Amino acid sequence: MLQTMLLTIVALPLVLGVVASLVARKASRTGWILVAALIPLFAAVVLVGLDGLPAFPPVRAAHKLPYVLLAGGLVFAILAPFVRSRSAALAGFGALISLAVPAWWMGSVILSNSGRKLTVTLILIAIAVVGTIWATLAKSRDTAEQQPVLPQAAFATALSTALVAIFGGYMGMAMFNGALTALFGGYLLVAYIAQLRGNQRAFNLGGLSGFAFAWVAFVGLLATAILAPQASSAALVIAGLTLTLLPLTSTFANRLKLAPALRPLICGLIVAVPAIIAILTAGLQFAG
Repeated sequence: MLQTMLLTIVALPLVLGVVASLVARKASRTGWILVAALIPLFAAVVLVGLDGLPAFPPVRAAHKLPYVLLAGGLVFAILAPFVRSRSAALAGFGALISLAVPAWWMGSVILSNSGRKLTVTLILIAIAVVGTIWATLAKSRDTAEQQPVLPQAAFATALSTALVAIFGGYMGMAMFNGALTALFGGYLLVAYIAQLRGNQRAFNLGGLSGFAFAWVAFVGLLATAILAPQASSAALVIAGLTLTLLPLTSTFANRLKLAPALRPLICGLIVAVPAIIAILTAGLQFAG
């Protein structure tokens, strides 16, 4: 049993993350298009590995999550070759639709009967929209000075969400977000090796690939907010800030004069501050 859990939660997603990162190392438009599609699709594969094939048509909210991830990967695959706009309004609208529609489809019954969960879900979606607009504006102003820390932020968000889910009494979402952590970790491992070998753009995410990373991490966060019965509302909201504050943390991290080997690690710690606070918040509420 333990070996099976390690395989599905750690080994399989880690290998898939390595594959996605190797594809990204092509450093071409085709590579970014593939990564934008692969990250959600790999997340769906991991979830099926954990829970088995979902019912069709899906009945329960948890059964709908693999279809959400699969649909996201297909949409990104279709749109990635054509999306070139840096319009902040378009990016914000895309974030709103891509999160609000699946959140309501997955959890309409739950959200209709729980004012607390509905409020947390709406706050998280608003945070994602604002963060997307802010990140797009910052990237449009000065791409060269933006430290690429989005993969680290996705990793930190997934990790904190997994721990919040554990404290919230839902092992299903804890295992899924833990697997997402391993998926992002596999990507980061290859990127870090590439950075050590002299590729200073190893952590860059081009085109829709960055949006795909953030979207998958946020879908995991929203699913936890909807499905986990006792998850800390405050901790979930704070965990969402990890991705939202990317422009601020990127600018701060960029001003640090660090050796290439230390830069991704220190920048990762900086961007993970909200995630760490979220974990502490959930832990304190659980202990209390």
